[in-house]
Amino acid sequence: MRIEKWVQDSAGRLDAVVLLDAREEPSTVQVLEFVDCQAGIEKIWLLGRATLKREENRVLVRTCVLPAMELPQLEGRTAEYRLKQPTDAQIEQQLQALAQTRMETSEDDKPARAGDLVTLDFDAELEDGTRFSGSMGRDGRYHLAVGEELPEGVWQAVVGKKAGDGFQCRVQLPYTYEDKRAAGKNAVYTGWVKKIVHQRMPELNDTFAQSFGQENMSALRAIIRDSFLEQEAGEARRIISQRMLHALSDETIVELPQLAVELEAEYQWRQLENRLEKSGISLESHLRRLHKTREKLDASIRVHAAEDMKLRAVFLAVARQEGLTVSDAETEAAVRATTQGRAGAQIDRMQLRQRLCVEKGMRYVTERMALKPDQLTALHLHLQALFDICRNIFDFLLCNRA
Repeated sequence: MRIEKWVQDSAGRLDAVVLLDAREEPSTVQVLEFVDCQAGIEKIWLLGRATLKREENRVLVRTCVLPAMELPQLEGRTAEYRLKQPTDAQIEQQLQALAQTRMETSEDDKPARAGDLVTLDFDAELEDGTRFSGSMGRDGRYHLAVGEELPEGVWQAVVGKKAGDGFQCRVQLPYTYEDKRAAGKNAVYTGWVKKIVHQRMPELNDTFAQSFGQENMSALRAIIRDSFLEQEAGEARRIISQRMLHALSDETIVELPQLAVELEAEYQWRQLENRLEKSGISLESHLRRLHKTREKLDASIRVHAAEDMKLRAVFLAVARQEGLTVSDAETEAAVRATTQGRAGAQIDRMQLRQRLCVEKGMRYVTERMALKPDQLTALHLHLQALFDICRNIFDFLLCNRA
């Protein structure tokens, strides 16, 4: 393959005429990868998706170029965030989760209790005799608790049984059951208890805290609170960063190539239709659920396509302005991560490289943002630090008196 010529018009549309060698039959993704690579060599920044048209020994690739634009100030963008202090209930919930990792286990001839681990064999069928996905279990280990793999009625039937006992129960499967043929229907389970492992929660005392490397429960609770605040801060910074990135895009004035928006809208339509088909939902049903006509949904998709394309264009422009590029090694790593070892998977590297460039542009701006807690959050953190110091002094004095 070789580029016979590039043709660009005033609307930002770019045609690449690719001349094929004799008997050469490249795939669509191979042609797109070749055009993307040649555009990089020519210092042409591409924007958006592309169409292909084969004419004898030529392929016409039509796409768009990144338009010129004046970017707002990228340095020194600031914002404040507020953190919610964790409640006692949230800290207690996390303590319970930690206790789950320190369960004390034992095996004896006592009946199964809620919270135990059991090994079961079972068979199940709907009331009309139909089998369904998950209707047979052999040597499966199950936790007797709400929200676990077994339907609640089944594990409740096992509670009170001993190893070697049989059980039978009739339960209604949840409407969210994975096998849609069985969702919401009644099923009869018949099975045997093969093994019971009793589990007991440890006491939440200083010994428990020391198993996590903390001196006492006060210190462990402080660590949990700090971890909660750290996660809250991370999420707050992520949300505010996204808002600021969108704000930068909104501040930028740019005339997008209409073709780029149209191709993105067509792509989003195809994605929607594929999702509906996989879910077994017709477009008409989807429209009724949204209370929209096809025309209104099309208009909404076009608005989203324009917003997405502007965001892409702005941060590609950031990458272009700051000299940020994507290496072949970075592209190959992204291909491996995307395909996850699936043999023969076809990846549109033109779109992949644009996405990687956009991410680099966003990262460049994000790294130069100044995000800090607001005054109220800073005051809370300061008071909590003072409280922790006082509590540690109190614990020290109490230990010495003992």
